[in-house]
Amino acid sequence: MKSSTPSTLHISGYGKKLKKHNNSLVVEWKEGENSEKASFTPSKLEDVILSGEHSISTGAIRLLFENNVSLSCMDSFGNPIGYLFPHAYCQYMNIWEKQLSIDSIHKLDIAKNICLAGATNKKSILQTIQNSRDIELGEFVASIENIIDKMYDVSHTDSLMGYEGSAANAYFEALKLIIPARFEFERRIKHPSPDPVNVLLSYGYGILYSKIRAAINKAKLNPYRGVLHSNYRNQEGLVYDLIEEFRQPVVDRVVLTMIGRNQVHLDYFSNEDGFCRIDNSFKKIFANMIFSRLESETIYRDGKKTFQDIIDLQAIEYQKAIVEGYEYEPFMYRRR
Repeated sequence: MKSSTPSTLHISGYGKKLKKHNNSLVVEWKEGENSEKASFTPSKLEDVILSGEHSISTGAIRLLFENNVSLSCMDSFGNPIGYLFPHAYCQYMNIWEKQLSIDSIHKLDIAKNICLAGATNKKSILQTIQNSRDIELGEFVASIENIIDKMYDVSHTDSLMGYEGSAANAYFEALKLIIPARFEFERRIKHPSPDPVNVLLSYGYGILYSKIRAAINKAKLNPYRGVLHSNYRNQEGLVYDLIEEFRQPVVDRVVLTMIGRNQVHLDYFSNEDGFCRIDNSFKKIFANMIFSRLESETIYRDGKKTFQDIIDLQAIEYQKAIVEGYEYEPFMYRRR
């Protein structure tokens, strides 16, 4: 259990009870054989997040709503399940309305910055590999740089999506030179993943997706209202937007490093009818590597932060860009 911001109460884990006592919120839980509790003043909160399996009384819910506090529920993996809002106008509604009414020029600018960051991060990973493994990737780096230059001049998100796809194609063509032939990696294929590299990327992106989604939830943003992937019907466009800044420095870096260190073996995978599966024991090892990467530090602004913290901060930066009209500054991975 933690207060992630001064205005947010985050109750995680299992078996905690959220109750009302007089005009306070009380959280009760077991710590070994001991019973513990903590009290919170609802007037100082903006929202409460429940992660995992807990119980909450109707008195606590009424107290939250009387103080204009929203309640969101997440599963144990950090995936939002649903929201409860007070009848009065609350911060969630204000932010969601801003997302719906964003100016088209500002929307394009934010989408452009996200695409520029995604392409730049792809280039940075290729340059890092070129320097560390003595592999010539200059052709692909130059291709992505050319695409980045064109992104600055686009006037519509459809064009941005086209350039985003071109940058991804150049990037994955370069990976074919990096990844040993025994893995049979030809191109990025999502579903079903036909080879070990694709299945590792998809699994890693799934973990990353849940982290992005949780950050969006904490920032009180509507995950369905993206600026780049805004036409994704019934899918969370904003999650697909913000994940673009983190695919390469978090997931791809882990996959390529493990392959480069000969930590990925073909006998960890099985292939049936063109569908590649990861052995459960190696899936756990790989997931732990992704989680470790998320907790590792990298350069951010004028200091260092963990990737997990950066994800949370970027969601807040996006919220400020939407609500207050600021220019959105994306996360650019700096190679070392």
